[in-house]
Amino acid sequence: MGKAGQRKGKGNRKKKADAFEKKEWFKLKLPKITGIKVPYYGWTPANKTAQGVTADSRLKDRVVTIRCGDLEETPQPDKQEELKTSINLKLRIADTKDNECYLDFHGMELTRDRTCSLLKKWVTLVESQTEIKTTDGFVFRVFSLALTQKLDGQCKKTAYAKTSQVKRIRQKMIDIMNTELGDRSTRDFVGRLFADVCGRRFKEDCHFIYPVKHAVIRKVKLIKRPNKEDLRRIVELHSVVEEKADDEEEE
Repeated sequence: MGKAGQRKGKGNRKKKADAFEKKEWFKLKLPKITGIKVPYYGWTPANKTAQGVTADSRLKDRVVTIRCGDLEETPQPDKQEELKTSINLKLRIADTKDNECYLDFHGMELTRDRTCSLLKKWVTLVESQTEIKTTDGFVFRVFSLALTQKLDGQCKKTAYAKTSQVKRIRQKMIDIMNTELGDRSTRDFVGRLFADVCGRRFKEDCHFIYPVKHAVIRKVKLIKRPNKEDLRRIVELHSVVEEKADDEEEE
């Protein structure tokens, strides 16, 4: 047979290049917020500049998910709160500079296994939600949940709350979220979420309506943000703020 009749073998095929060899890598820079104790968290890839599209523009508004338990400098299983290890933090890439991505808060949510472990039989689940507007123009929708518990010395198997009690607990949770999280900057808003300020208030203030065992913020969703990115705010978010604390100590 001539060359024209020969079939091409697999060995003649051109070896396909690895797509990741053509990518550029950027370091993720975490904002300076109470509860975040590490400056960086891993890397993210992006295609190199081509056809007029820069690598920075490809990364713009990309959302990364981080487990809050990884924000500690040194893992401390004995002292670390269980809630931190079961929260997924969502951060948005707001700006890039010198191969570093400056992250901004985008939302947070309890992991599925943590949410499922909270749900129990023979108790009442109370869910509530409200919209919180920060002083820098962001609007977040905050979701919370609470579960009732048995009274001390109770013989009854169930711990169901009445419809009127459920309504009172739900309204109380909404009032607490508006008080503790509203009219604050995004930095302060996120810091109070990490500190679980609302969860403690839920248990204390709702106890006189009906005893509550588990009460947490289960999800925070970004609803609206300013149309124009404020780069000055992003720089301030990634700078350490210790001047106010020093002034208060001197006074």
